Amino acid sequence: MVTNVYENHRNFSNTCIILNVTTTNGIWPSKNPLFEPIPLLIVQLAFIITITRSLYFILRPLRQPRLVTDILGGLLLGPSFFGRKAYFSKLFPVRSVTTLETVAYMALDLYIFLIGLEMDVNSIKSSSKRELNIAAAGALIPMGVGAGLFFLTARLLHLPTDPSGCLFWGLTLTVTGFPAVTRILGELKLLQTDIGRLATSIAMISDVCSWILVAVVLPIRSSPKNAPAAIISTIAFSLTCIYAVRPGLEWLIRRTSKGNNNAYSDSYLCFFLIGVVICSFVTEVTGTYSIVGAFVFGIIMPDRDLGALLFERFADFVSGIMLPLFFAMCGIRTNVHKVHNWFLAGFVIILTCFCKILGTLLVSHSYHMPLQDRLALGVLMNTKGILAVVVLNLGWDKKVLRDQEYAVMVIAIVIMTGGVAPIISTMYRSSTRIIKYKGRSIQRAKQGAELRILACVHGVGNVLGTINLLELSNATKESPLCIFALHLVELRGSASAVLIVHTSSKNSAYKRVGSSPSDRIVNIFEAFENRSTGISVHPLTAMSPFITMHEDVCNLAEDKHIAFMILPFHNQAGNSNGDTTGSSPFREVNKNILANAPCSVGIFVDKGQGKSDNGRMQHVVMVFIGGPDDREALALAWRMSANPSVQLTVLRLHSRYNNNVKEEDIRYSKCIDGRQSQVDAEFVNEFRLQTAGEHNVNYYEKVVNNREETTGALREMELQKVGLYIVGREVTASAATADLLGWSECPEIGAIGDLLVYSDFIRASVLVVQHYPGDDGNVGAVSMRRSNHGLLFVDD
Repeated sequence: MVTNVYENHRNFSNTCIILNVTTTNGIWPSKNPLFEPIPLLIVQLAFIITITRSLYFILRPLRQPRLVTDILGGLLLGPSFFGRKAYFSKLFPVRSVTTLETVAYMALDLYIFLIGLEMDVNSIKSSSKRELNIAAAGALIPMGVGAGLFFLTARLLHLPTDPSGCLFWGLTLTVTGFPAVTRILGELKLLQTDIGRLATSIAMISDVCSWILVAVVLPIRSSPKNAPAAIISTIAFSLTCIYAVRPGLEWLIRRTSKGNNNAYSDSYLCFFLIGVVICSFVTEVTGTYSIVGAFVFGIIMPDRDLGALLFERFADFVSGIMLPLFFAMCGIRTNVHKVHNWFLAGFVIILTCFCKILGTLLVSHSYHMPLQDRLALGVLMNTKGILAVVVLNLGWDKKVLRDQEYAVMVIAIVIMTGGVAPIISTMYRSSTRIIKYKGRSIQRAKQGAELRILACVHGVGNVLGTINLLELSNATKESPLCIFALHLVELRGSASAVLIVHTSSKNSAYKRVGSSPSDRIVNIFEAFENRSTGISVHPLTAMSPFITMHEDVCNLAEDKHIAFMILPFHNQAGNSNGDTTGSSPFREVNKNILANAPCSVGIFVDKGQGKSDNGRMQHVVMVFIGGPDDREALALAWRMSANPSVQLTVLRLHSRYNNNVKEEDIRYSKCIDGRQSQVDAEFVNEFRLQTAGEHNVNYYEKVVNNREETTGALREMELQKVGLYIVGREVTASAATADLLGWSECPEIGAIGDLLVYSDFIRASVLVVQHYPGDDGNVGAVSMRRSNHGLLFVDD
C-alpha cells in the first residue's frame, strides 16, 4: 500500500525517510526514476504549473487574480478532488514532503520580498484621517468577528480546540492584500479614479498593519515565555535595516552604478537575493518568521529603478514557477471532505465574507461617502493576499487549526477574493463611469472657469520647455490655469500601475531634497507656480508599463476634467540629423493617447525657442488651412494673443482644390465639405473682428498650390524670428498639403507639423494640436469674445 501526503501528512514526521538527492541512471536499469527526489520534484512542479496556468486562463474572463487560481489548483491536486485517486496520489508521496515544503517556503520568502518592493510606505505619512480610520475599522472589527466565530464553531461542533486558534482566524480576516487590490483596480481601469486611489491607500495601510500584527501576535502564541525577546529582536532588526542597511545600500548604489538599469550586472542583482536570504534567516532565528525579514528588506530598497529591475528579473520566475508549489502544499492540506456540517460552514463563510464589508460601511458612512463607493470600498478591502494564506498555514503547522477549521477558512478566502473583481466590475461598468463634462477643448471652455491642462513630461529635460509654453498661455486671476504636471515613468515587470500625488512642500513638514527625477520635476513646477499669477500646479507621477500608459493618462484626464493635454514629442531632437523614425516607446504612447484622448491634445516639439528674453515679445505663428484641428489651434493662439509678451501672426494658406489628388493619398486629412468650410470662414472672421486694432496680432492670407509654395511661405515667415509655431494635426484636404503627405516621417503630427519639425530652415518650437473628436467640429454655437483680461469662451 502506498503511503502518500494526502493520507499521512500530519504524521509524516514520525516516518523515517532516506533522501538520496542524486542523479539517476534513467529508465534503463528498470528502476522508477521518480523514486529519486529531483526527478520527482521536476514532475510535480510541471504538473502543478500546468494545472494552475490552465485554471488562470479558464477563469480569466472573470478577472480572477492569480491567488484564487493558484489556491484552486492546489485544491484540485489535494485530497478534496484528484488526490483521492490512488494512481494520482503517487505523485505526492510522503517522502517528497520535505523537498516540496523547502522549495515552497523559499519561493514564499522571495515572493514576499517582491511584495515589499511594490510598496511605498512613505506614502502612509501623507494619509488622511479618513483613510487611517477606515483602515483601522477594517482591521479591528474582522479581528473580533474572526475570534468570535472560531469559538462559536468549536462550541456548536463540540470540538476540542486550542484557544489561540482564534488569533489565526482573526488575523486571516484582518488581512487586505495590497498587491491584489491594485491589480484588480488596474484591470478594471479604476486605479486612477477617486475610489481607486482611496482603496489603494487604505489597502496599503491595512497590509502594513497586518504585517505588524503578524510580527507581534504570532510569536506570543508560539512561545509566550520568549515572546518579549522575539518582539524586541524584530524591532531592533527593523530599525537596523532602516537606519543602517538602507543608507549602506544607497552608498553602494551610488558607488557601483551609473543610474541606469544597464549598469546592474547579474552578480550585482544576486547580491540583493543574498540579502533576502540573510534577512529571512535573522528573523527566523530570533523567534519571528522568515517572511518578516524578507518583507522588511523589500520595503527599505532605496532605489526605485533597481527595485523595478529586480521585480522584472525575478517576478515571473518566482510567482509563475516556484510559488505554485506553496499553494499546492496548501491544497494538499485542505480536505473539504473533513467538513461534516456544511450548513454551519456556510453560515461561518457568509459571516466572514461580510464582516469587513460591514465594518468599512459603518466608518465610511460618517464621511458622507456615496453608498456605491462605500460598498465598493468594503468589497475591495475584502480582497485577501498571500499573507492570509501564510497565517492559516502557520496555524496548521502549529497544530492549532484542525483540518475542518483550516478547510473552511481556505474556502472563505477563495470566495472573498474571487468575488471582488466581478462585483466591482458590475458596480462600475465602463458606460456608467464616463464622466460628463463639456469643457473638453479650448473652444468650449466656460466663461469664468479655469482652463484645466494636463502637462505630461518624460523627464527633467521636458520641463523647462513645457513651462515656457504654459507661460505663453495668458494665465490671469480672471482666467486662471489649473495645471496637472504628470511625470510619466515606465514601470517594469508585472507590477500594477501607480499614481503618486506629490504633496506641496509649502504644506508639508519636510523639504524635498530633489534626489530623484520626480522630485526635481516637482521642485521646478512648484517654483513656476510660486512666481506666476493665476496658475495652480498639482504635480503627479504615473508609473505604468508602456503598453498601458496611455490608458492611465486618458483616465486621469477624464477624472480631472481636462480641457487640453500637452505631450512631449518622442524625438526631442526634432531635426533631420536625428532619428527620424523615432524608436522611443513614447511614440507609441503618444499615438495611443491621440486615438483615445477624452480632450484636445497638443504634441509639443521643444527646440528651445519658446521663451522671451529680457522682456522681448515672443513671436507665435499659427498656420491655418482649415478643419476642426486648425480651429482648436487658432483658439489656443487666440488665447495666447492676450499675453502682452506675445506677438501673434495668423497665416492662412488658401489653395484651389486639386481634383487630381487621390483620396487614398490624403490618409490623414478630413473630407472637405461645405459645412466645414463655412465653419472655418465664420471662425476666422470672428477672430479677425475681435482682434481688429490689436497691435500684437497680424493676419495674412497666401495662396499656395503645391508643396514648394507651402514651404516657401513658411520659409518667409521664419525670417521674422519665430519662437513657436501652432498648427492643427489634420487639415482640410488641398493641393497645398497633398504633396506633403507622402513625405511625412511622423504621420501622428500631421503634414504641416511634420514639415515644420523636420525642415532644416525651421528653428522654432512646434505645437501640433488635435481637437477633441467628441465635439465633431461643431463649434458654430460657440462664440468667442475678448475681455479686459483675455478671452472668454461662451457656450450660447
